[in-house]
Amino acid sequence: MNIPISAALAPHGVTNARILILSRHDYRTARRASVHFIAQKLAERGHDVAFLSIGYSWLSRLRGDSRAGLDPRANRWETVDGLRAYLWRTRWHPVKMPVPDALTGWLFHRWAGMACPALDEAAATADLILIESGIAPALIRRMRAIAPHARIVYRATDLLATAGVPPCIETTLQRQARDIDMVVVVARSMLPHFDSFDCPRIFIPHGVDLRNLRRPTVSPYDRPHNAVAVGSMLFDEGAIRTLAQAVPHFTFHMIGTPRHAFPSNVVLHDEMPFERTLPYIQHADVGIAAYLPAEASAYLADSSLKLMQYGAIGLPAICPDFAVGEHGLRFGYRPGDADGMVQAFARAAQTRRRPAPTQDWGDVADRLVEVALG
Repeated sequence: MNIPISAALAPHGVTNARILILSRHDYRTARRASVHFIAQKLAERGHDVAFLSIGYSWLSRLRGDSRAGLDPRANRWETVDGLRAYLWRTRWHPVKMPVPDALTGWLFHRWAGMACPALDEAAATADLILIESGIAPALIRRMRAIAPHARIVYRATDLLATAGVPPCIETTLQRQARDIDMVVVVARSMLPHFDSFDCPRIFIPHGVDLRNLRRPTVSPYDRPHNAVAVGSMLFDEGAIRTLAQAVPHFTFHMIGTPRHAFPSNVVLHDEMPFERTLPYIQHADVGIAAYLPAEASAYLADSSLKLMQYGAIGLPAICPDFAVGEHGLRFGYRPGDADGMVQAFARAAQTRRRPAPTQDWGDVADRLVEVALG
């Protein structure tokens, strides 16, 4: 059942809900995803928010996990920004390996049953349990057993296959569909993927932090003609290499992207807090979202947070044609088409800034609670 967005977003004024969020992200890391902004806005509105980060063990430190700096603070609650944050560190956890999916599924089943009193206690008292896409669906069965009266909402920010999540997690998600009270997607094109689910399926798009995005900042650039790319998902280093070689008078700033060999006009920056990333976006001449094509990646036209942030401040951007959608400030190219990339970049560089209408994260947080509990 799909609910029209206008009806789904009607306000009802739910207050003081107890909300548990399960995510691969940790609220305290520098890297900010949509769930961070939603959690913060929920807490600001007076909800009791517990943000529990999963899929972390000693193996994570070996693999360069961004949460490694939080390891000494694992397995205890901390209060940050008015919400409670917890990093669940287990003895081990499943990681990507070249093994049969059935074995990976067995490992996830074992991991999902590991003791975590903090998780169980937070679930038992929750009104709403928000399961973020990723590996969190492995815990749906446990959540339903512990919290039979809570509303369980699966929030699909990515399709699991597109994000590279093991197929066994998709199998688990489908198998546990009966335990899910609602599916929320961030892109309309995701809705058909959940046609087999016998629960409401609702489209609530991303928002942006409008007040923060538009606050004055000092330019971090020491020369003109700058392009910026942020994040690592489906990162196409070949596109960056092509553009840097074709447009040598531009400097290309890569923030939190995988490290590769690039021309000298590409500057690699480590992952940084959003407050430090913001000036690079605000003062750039062109934004870049260099996605590789992947299964069902067309949903990125609605769900790409970086493209939404570019648009909210009026930054012209280039991206693959499948991520353009109906956005006037996005200039598309066919992946692998070097000439098309360069032409798209030239059009973006010549386009005047004009901020696009965008909703705030506070609106998204309110709507999410209202459709789940209103």
